[in-house]
Amino acid sequence: MKTLKILVISGILLNALFCFSQRSKESINESWHYVVGDVLGAEKVDFNDKSLQTVNLPHTWNAVDAYTEKKYYRGVGWYRKDLNLTSKYADKKLFLNFEGVFLKATIYVNGKLVGEHKGGYTAFTFDISDFVSIPGNNSISIKVDSSKDLNLPPISGDYTMFGGIYRDVYLLTNEQIHFDQTNLGSNGVFIETPTVNEKGATVKVKGTIVNQSTKNRTVIVVSKIIDKSGKMVTQIKSKLKLNAGEKGNFEQQSETIANPNLWSPDSPYLYTFQTTILSDDKKQVEFDLLSQPLGLRWFSFNPDSGFYLNGKHLKLIGAARHQDYMGFGNALDNDLQRRDVELLKALGGNFIRVSHYPQDPTIVEMCDKLGVLVWEETPLGNTFYDNEELKATCVSSLKEMIRQNYNHPSIIIWGYMNEVGLGTSKLADKEKKKEIYEITAKFAKELESILRSEDKTRLSTMALNSGGTGYYKEYGFSNLPNVIGWNTYYGWYKGKFEDFGVFIDKVHKESPEINSIISEFGAGSDQRLHSLSPEQFDFSIEWQQLYHESYLNQIFSRKFIAGATVWNFIDFNAAGRQESTPRINNKGLLYNNRTPKDVYYLYQAWLVKSPMLHIASRDWQIRKGIQADPNNTTVTQPIKIYSNLDKVELFLNGNSIGVNSIKNGFCVWNVPFTNGKNFLLAKGENTNKIYEDALQIDFEIVPAILNQVKDKDFEIAVNVGSNCFFTDPINNSTWLPDQPYKSGGFGYVGGEIYRPTEGKIGHQSEVFQTRNVPLYQTFRYGLTDYKFDVADGEYEVELHFAGFGNKLSKSIYDISESEEKGKETDEFNVFLNGNMSLENFCPEIQYGSLNAVYKTFVVQAKNLKGLTISFEKLKGNPFINAIKVRRLN
Repeated sequence: MKTLKILVISGILLNALFCFSQRSKESINESWHYVVGDVLGAEKVDFNDKSLQTVNLPHTWNAVDAYTEKKYYRGVGWYRKDLNLTSKYADKKLFLNFEGVFLKATIYVNGKLVGEHKGGYTAFTFDISDFVSIPGNNSISIKVDSSKDLNLPPISGDYTMFGGIYRDVYLLTNEQIHFDQTNLGSNGVFIETPTVNEKGATVKVKGTIVNQSTKNRTVIVVSKIIDKSGKMVTQIKSKLKLNAGEKGNFEQQSETIANPNLWSPDSPYLYTFQTTILSDDKKQVEFDLLSQPLGLRWFSFNPDSGFYLNGKHLKLIGAARHQDYMGFGNALDNDLQRRDVELLKALGGNFIRVSHYPQDPTIVEMCDKLGVLVWEETPLGNTFYDNEELKATCVSSLKEMIRQNYNHPSIIIWGYMNEVGLGTSKLADKEKKKEIYEITAKFAKELESILRSEDKTRLSTMALNSGGTGYYKEYGFSNLPNVIGWNTYYGWYKGKFEDFGVFIDKVHKESPEINSIISEFGAGSDQRLHSLSPEQFDFSIEWQQLYHESYLNQIFSRKFIAGATVWNFIDFNAAGRQESTPRINNKGLLYNNRTPKDVYYLYQAWLVKSPMLHIASRDWQIRKGIQADPNNTTVTQPIKIYSNLDKVELFLNGNSIGVNSIKNGFCVWNVPFTNGKNFLLAKGENTNKIYEDALQIDFEIVPAILNQVKDKDFEIAVNVGSNCFFTDPINNSTWLPDQPYKSGGFGYVGGEIYRPTEGKIGHQSEVFQTRNVPLYQTFRYGLTDYKFDVADGEYEVELHFAGFGNKLSKSIYDISESEEKGKETDEFNVFLNGNMSLENFCPEIQYGSLNAVYKTFVVQAKNLKGLTISFEKLKGNPFINAIKVRRLN
């Protein structure tokens, strides 16, 4: 971490005509002693912490278990540090500033209680001046409690709540007269722009100054606006009388700045706003100085035509962002934080939903610098109770969020609820639900009023689930804030892609006064899963691409949609998730390690202005395919290009396979792949300049007639009950999609693909004892045979099963266990070429529910009859998840 200091001339020169303050901000992230658990006496000065683990901040104790266990640790941990303060700190005011501690922090200095902060996502500052020894060594002890608490938001949520001191900690130093450092974690100075247009702008500043000296003082407050070249644009001066030990408020307004440089995504021009406290005497002693960014812009929403910035229409497009990174949890350094905003900007995004909680200050700072408009929100989501302490914490979190981020020009809307009521209402009967909705709506009105009193310059919002439009309207939620965000997943959790347009058109028709943003839309994807026939909820890369291709077209074709944020920018940690990648919500445009998925480039094709071209198969470079005819030497599969060029030509191994026009950001070729390495080159032209992208595809052709293959290394693997190819990234082994048996090839005889509900394939419960979870989440049941018409020889046959019994996870909105009532235990016999191989086989009972198991057998194929795996029902239904056949000799 870098140390930020405003230090010009030492105190020795205080008698000079112009003397400068010793305000400083110094990180103290290094060498903390840490222990998990509520250790007795850990706050005491003489506590022996030398045997404890030494960590640097930021730090979370869930960097490992949240990615490996559904029930990660939520509890108490202690952090201790020795802070040596030299004589240079004498006569200064000292503060500890914490950017984020989850969920509750209790601060001790030299064994004495300094204070407590509740809320895991906002900063807080404590004055420790009266608790420290100067010069001397001082003991700092922090008790951190991440336990689930019904009095502290978030009570629930589809993301991991990492515990620890996971953001930076600073020692702040001030003179006895200074700006208020204890104003709910803010710096105590707030900037507004009452008037902004192309011809002129005015700036207003207000704040609080604290006189902690023993004398009454009159001070001069000087505010300067400085442009990028360092030239002072305007200056404001005023005087303020301060009694000893008291605070005083000041307010100033500038003259009109003529022809201002306006802040926008295309040109994020930032002035510097500098506010100084000087003594009102000849010495002009500088007591304190703050420099902050100033962006001059104005904006508005129109329910019919969307969003306007600086008087020009602008479609807000970007993503919601969670903050974790595998290996670090949520304890990211500032470089990683900055990189995320840079990646969003490179996407072409001009909008970010900072969800579902305020994030590291670096995020919004980068949005200011790069020109990304911001929706920031509190962590009140999903579950709410009529609890006074909970309400108080929600209010304090809202005020802290606003005051700490008040001066950022990138922020345009504050959010204070996300789908609140959905979680608690599911636990209630009809009458209780009504009560919950009424209580929640009443509190929403309180928060709306507080928000508007805190900041009259920005707008309010909340995110509502598209499935709850009825009760949202009935209880007044949708007419309360200035802007409504709609969380929509048509084509993923339910319905078809086109249902999104039907839904939002209906909202606009029935409530034409609503300013609408699409706050969530997305589909999961797993890089191991690919399909030539993708379908809803199969977690294939291809379905996610189809989803976003449809949504972007629908969003841009409706001007009244002010904007949209993809859910989510990254694949983020959600420890309760059990889908194809347990503990990861994989709806991201980037993987958790920030590698872009191919669909990331679809957004570039729509949003960036400079020419771009991308072969959208980085996620699928190892491919297999079955011959359509035994005489074919190629197998045709689609290749997609994302581009904003007019036309693109695609070459395969140096030969052109045609020119396609780009429509809605993409085009598709049917490419005749040969066995082995295939080199793709895409070319396009813009203003007489050639743009290219190249990619190698490793392709394996699976023969249409298996008995023609007599190689000793022959292997065929099938993802039974699935429409997807599955590739194990460890050994690059690819399992083919299920198919009906056809003479000469392979496939099933009888049975059905398991579908828990219409439109969804497979289940979403975690399967244990395997790294290849998706392979065991889909299966075919009720089948009689699975046949492979292989050549005569000796083969190793792997049969893969995962019994699930009566319990599977519910939908994402309720990730607890659910029972499939009346499901009979599956018990069956399995025969290989007529020989009993598994007798009275019941995977659930014999190996445990949702445990992967595979049985290996050596079988002889004789007399050109190949291999037949037969299933005999005893109870329930015979089933199988996957089969691999490998020739031995």
